[in-house]
Amino acid sequence: MRQIFNKLRWTGRRAYFRYLNRPGGEEVASTDDVVEVGANGVVVSRGGRESYIPYHRIVEIRLDTGEVLLERRRG
Repeated sequence: MRQIFNKLRWTGRRAYFRYLNRPGGEEVASTDDVVEVGANGVVVSRGGRESYIPYHRIVEIRLDTGEVLLERRRG
């Protein structure tokens, strides 16, 4: 998954990703919000606040064109 985020940053393509936000459910963030791509997760900055999102909580990555790059089934 780290490779996907790095490639998106290098190419400048925009994508949106859904992730599990404990305890509230799911949230959506944009690759525009990503300030750091780490070995085990990404750091996003939204509303002046930074949050760490581990890769295992990301359930979908979708380009702004609608193309799905990653989709994990839950269950």
